[in-house]
Amino acid sequence: MFRADYHIHSSFSGDSNENIDDIVRQAISLGLNEIAITDHLEYDMLGLDPKEWTLDLDKYKEKIMKLKEIYKEKITIRHGIEIGVQPQTRDYLESLVEKYDFDFVIASNHGINKIDLSNGIIQKGKTRDEVQKLYFQTILKNINLYTKYNVWGHLDFITRYGGKEFLGIDLKKNLDLITEILEKLIEKGKGIEINTSGYRYNENRVYPCFEIIKKYVELGGKIITIGSDAHTKEQIAMDFSKAYEILKKLKVEYITTFDKMKPIFRKI
Repeated sequence: MFRADYHIHSSFSGDSNENIDDIVRQAISLGLNEIAITDHLEYDMLGLDPKEWTLDLDKYKEKIMKLKEIYKEKITIRHGIEIGVQPQTRDYLESLVEKYDFDFVIASNHGINKIDLSNGIIQKGKTRDEVQKLYFQTILKNINLYTKYNVWGHLDFITRYGGKEFLGIDLKKNLDLITEILEKLIEKGKGIEINTSGYRYNENRVYPCFEIIKKYVELGGKIITIGSDAHTKEQIAMDFSKAYEILKKLKVEYITTFDKMKPIFRKI
């Protein structure tokens, strides 16, 4: 079985203290064929310290290139990034993606109108369904704007924030929006990730949920990566068996890896 963790954070990210060398050694010990280091790049978000979230892209690339060479006989390491997308940051972020010649780019909606989803401000005064509709509307807007990425990250993880009353998702409420999002991703040659961190955050599911992954496949989507969204070495490849069970159930025979942002389809 080909196993690749395509969503891993190191101490280059503002929310991880994990040594990148230890990440690689852990991935090797787990028998992974390939990993993508995908540290955060956030820009123009209120309340986030730019020193922690803008990422030293020169040092980051230098370190990953060094590790690629050191461990080339044991594991394939990809130079990735997770960009926190907003409409007003497109030109800035896409210029950096182009400049630094990444192997793999995750586009993720971590905020709305410059406000971080995790701090509860967006949820205040709104119902769960209202927050989710706003979130999916924002994703669709960004998908229509951005072009320089490979997969959309944790597509429905809005349920993670705001407390118990914001848990769960009624797909019927936003089915048209979600379908349009998936159709647009497929039209643009983009994919989705199966992000297994939902199990760590007590939601007992992957992001996006099974029904959204199923819809993507039914619509003709082919590009699927699997990522743990690890922030510590112990989280690497966590709950991957559940992701592979989903793919088996949907009769998906390939996962996707990337080299210089070009997809490679790996038979599971």
